[in-house]
Amino acid sequence: MDKVVVLGAVRTPIGAMGGGLSSLLARDLATFAIGKAIEAAGISPEQVQYTCIGWVMQDSRFANIAKQAAEFAGVPNTVPGTTYHENCASGAAAVQALARRILLGEIEVGVAGGVEAMSNVPRYLYSGRLKGQTYGDMVLEDGIQGALVDRNVPPKGEVMGLMTERLVAKYGLTRLEQDEVAFRSHANALAAWESGAFADYVVPVPIAQRKGPPVMFAKDEGPKPVTMDVLSAQRPFFKPDGGTITTMNSSSINDGAAALVLCSEEYATRMGKKPLARLLAWHNVGVPRELMGEGAFKVIPPLLQKAGLPIESIDWFELNEAFAAVVAAAFHDVPGLSVDRVNQWGSGISLGHPVGCTGARQIVDMIHQLARRGGRIGLTTRCVGGGIGNGEIVESLA
Repeated sequence: MDKVVVLGAVRTPIGAMGGGLSSLLARDLATFAIGKAIEAAGISPEQVQYTCIGWVMQDSRFANIAKQAAEFAGVPNTVPGTTYHENCASGAAAVQALARRILLGEIEVGVAGGVEAMSNVPRYLYSGRLKGQTYGDMVLEDGIQGALVDRNVPPKGEVMGLMTERLVAKYGLTRLEQDEVAFRSHANALAAWESGAFADYVVPVPIAQRKGPPVMFAKDEGPKPVTMDVLSAQRPFFKPDGGTITTMNSSSINDGAAALVLCSEEYATRMGKKPLARLLAWHNVGVPRELMGEGAFKVIPPLLQKAGLPIESIDWFELNEAFAAVVAAAFHDVPGLSVDRVNQWGSGISLGHPVGCTGARQIVDMIHQLARRGGRIGLTTRCVGGGIGNGEIVESLA
């Protein structure tokens, strides 16, 4: 599993719901990220042999967005592509799937990543096609709201935030612990932006205007200066009576895209390219769907075992902050996991959580964090609705 390397890794800035990227549809964002990743890798679109893209909030306008977006980015129409839906792991699942194709010798080089344009998710009308529906009202269902509910949790389905309150109870998490995770997330993300850490690979997106030249969208909209006083003043959102999860210690709803160029080590050598990083290992685990947040940390021990590494060898971790409770629970459950090595450039609470993009975004950020901060090994994970944990380990070659 040490034969897949990364030649280029970029992402867009992450936009808030209705924010700077809201005029762009998912294919626009994916096309832009794919093109910039190819450019960063120093290869031509004609060299790409396969494209894999993760996308959760899919709609019929852009069926198999991996193939569509690649073509719009200049990749020949003879090159195939596959789109992946694994909820919050979709972008990482696409990276892992492309890596498998390289390991199996099917291809030598390709593009993988993830995208989400949550500002433009459709509302759905599930009735109306069948006979017997001649009369009566028809109700549109919000595509985002529907995706945030696990309909298979008894008795009638449950929203993800309420399920995470189960995690809070199981691990005895305090409200203070969770607010501290959120505070650190914003503080770390702001510090990273202020230091210029994101400048080299977060690529500004041109936003067309009705009049005049495009406006460049150049910075994540989520990170902001918050205080513990502000965080502690928030009311519980999902469980008003006795709950601990608020809108500010949860991730946000966002737009964004990320992409990487992967290839075999032999291909990189033959083409005279110096890789940024190597994929050392990746892994998935299943967890109870009503405790889906556990996935982000239950995957860590088997992932380390697969890579043959002790936890002490990991320089930096990013556990996606779908909710602060997920990261807080990880500190209770995983020996050796320390605050000063986790989410040092922020995560879902501050940077945002464009769900189909997040897994790929984490890998991209980790590769550059390792290079910029002098680390060698990074580990990225995320919890996944439906009861999955997904993660990978990367080694910096910069």
